[in-house]
Amino acid sequence: MDFNFRMIVKIAGMIILIIGAAMIPPLIVSLLFREYETARAFALAAGAMLPVGAATVCFVKPLNTSLRTRDGILVVSLCWLLASALGTAPYIFSGVLPSFIDAFFESASGFSTTGATLIENLYLIPKGLLFWRSFSHWLGGMGILVFVISIFPALGISAQNIVKAETPGPTLDKITTKISDNAKILYLIYISLSVVELILLSLGKMNLFDAIIHTFSSMGTGGLSNYAGGITSFNSVFVEVVISLFCLLASINFANYNDLLHRRWKELFKEPELRAFLLIMFVSAFLIAIVLVVSGTYESAPAALGQGFFHVISFMSTSGYVGADYSIWPAFCQWILFTLLFVGGCSASAAGGIKVIRVAVMCSLIRRNFFRQLHPRAVVPVKIGGKLLSSENVSNITVFIAAYTMVFFIGSLILALDNQDLLTTVSAAAAAVSNTGIGFGSVAAGEPFIVFSPFSRLFLSLLMIAGRLELFTIIILLTPYYWFPDK
Repeated sequence: MDFNFRMIVKIAGMIILIIGAAMIPPLIVSLLFREYETARAFALAAGAMLPVGAATVCFVKPLNTSLRTRDGILVVSLCWLLASALGTAPYIFSGVLPSFIDAFFESASGFSTTGATLIENLYLIPKGLLFWRSFSHWLGGMGILVFVISIFPALGISAQNIVKAETPGPTLDKITTKISDNAKILYLIYISLSVVELILLSLGKMNLFDAIIHTFSSMGTGGLSNYAGGITSFNSVFVEVVISLFCLLASINFANYNDLLHRRWKELFKEPELRAFLLIMFVSAFLIAIVLVVSGTYESAPAALGQGFFHVISFMSTSGYVGADYSIWPAFCQWILFTLLFVGGCSASAAGGIKVIRVAVMCSLIRRNFFRQLHPRAVVPVKIGGKLLSSENVSNITVFIAAYTMVFFIGSLILALDNQDLLTTVSAAAAAVSNTGIGFGSVAAGEPFIVFSPFSRLFLSLLMIAGRLELFTIIILLTPYYWFPDK
């Protein structure tokens, strides 16, 4: 197989070190709220991880710092599984989720920014753990490996093949020529938006702790709250608008913000994926609002429009916030939301789903094939925003959507072994693979996933991670020709 194992172990050590360091803020929060048992759980976790991670980074000396594509795929998969496994420590040590499978579900949900949960009584959960749940969203939103990649040059490591495995979606124009510089700029934008949202939420009906929790959750598009009623607990239009706005901003390609910073307005407004994303959002919200008013679900058009926009953004950004019980809405509205759950946000954003650019390419491909039925000899290239797409890109996108559909159906079939109703089963699989975290039936409107068996919870956890890595990385690991390339 000839893997660069020493380099892989060194990078895994960096992940252990980062997760250990990430335990320190919730440790401080636990101490501030005098939750000493929870603080002890975080202290034990950090105390174990920090020395191990530091020793691995310092003492493992790779003979070769280059990584091939096969190394990159293994690194990315291993690091996300490792981060999710390490993230279970506070839940287990504190006794809140003593089962490893349940703790792994909660941790994987956090780092994959899915936002599904098994916790029923949030008011019984220590604030330190509530902080950790949302903080894991924020870390996973931009990607733990994106941060690691930014420090690779100091270690003399090439990050090209890790980036390919970490973000296997459609390639976009780079912000800079160096991958590490790209990572730093993306994190700077991410942190800046988070700070702005934190300030705005603090000006609303939120104390500082609540503002931090919801900033982490919305910028990471995880959608978890520290209240059972979610953001409806604040009964504030201002809070809902701010959270919706930043969920929207987090689901836009972060490279677009570089155009904004450099005042390249024409390039920004000509961006085909952004235009398609906004078009889908506005059309869906207006359709839902019209049906809600006509059906009598809402008597006020502004209220219907507000709820329409809120939930469309929630589902498209895959944040999964709930502003009302959408499960009692007309079937037409629920079907639109279910469809948006698959579409997701833009590429190179914190959102999950198939991604708008892929949907746009598929629509263009379908239109081209219809045209060629009438004009068989015509040569009609696939274009997006006036740009010609190579046959390789079109093929990759087609294969991805086919694989996405296959994983969704196989996932639904496996979850059906729990004998839940069809709506719950299908929407739970979709919620996991799209990293949305909310569905319909028994998992509608932010309900916990406790209806599923331990086996299904573990399977859902793996679906979340696979969805976060956009499937290909995990699927390739399951193929024999990855492990035995000479056969």
